[in-house]
Amino acid sequence: MTELYFILVSPQRGENVGAAARAMNTMGFDKLRIVNSEAHLSDEANWTAHGSQHILQQAEAFSDLASALADIDVSFATTARKRGDKRRLHSPKGAAEQLQQLGGSVRKAAIVFGCEASGLSNDDLAQVDLLTTIPLANPYPSLNLGQAIMLYAYEFSQLPEATELSANEAQFAALKQRSVKLLDRLSVADEEPLRRWVADSVGTISQRDVAMLHLLLGDIEKHLKD
Repeated sequence: MTELYFILVSPQRGENVGAAARAMNTMGFDKLRIVNSEAHLSDEANWTAHGSQHILQQAEAFSDLASALADIDVSFATTARKRGDKRRLHSPKGAAEQLQQLGGSVRKAAIVFGCEASGLSNDDLAQVDLLTTIPLANPYPSLNLGQAIMLYAYEFSQLPEATELSANEAQFAALKQRSVKLLDRLSVADEEPLRRWVADSVGTISQRDVAMLHLLLGDIEKHLKD
């Protein structure tokens, strides 16, 4: 079953971190990571958490985002601005659907939130796999951290529980089958090197690569349908 982590990068106000913990707890999540901040240790965070103090107490602290993402299979960055138009932006629901498509190939996923004043930097966004944003009718006033986390927590809480796979081989087999079907649709000849690579190498890639290849194949399949 996929574990979902909420990562807060440089949060400034303890009240916002406490509200974030409360929102997570309301939707059934409890894994919080804090990057470059001690706001979760403040009295303000504790007061605002309202019965969710255990999430603050168990929160993992990291000095930088790279360390917080080191063991994460797939990560989503939240952004309010369209920095880098070449990267696709997913809604909270769309991000949850992306995770659902990956199924049991993902053990740990994360949603990354930036600081209240400036959000995530371009360097932060470059470290995360997929970008997501909340479509707003009016961009101002913007949502606060607790409200944003509640929206994402709700969407991800609606995902059906993934069925545990008995072995990694089943995940690799599913990826191989999906790849072969796509090669057939693209009329790639049997003697092509790409066919041989799929046949020989898919079973040797990492869990993280399995997850990312499923996302890539999904985007290609959607494009072909369009």
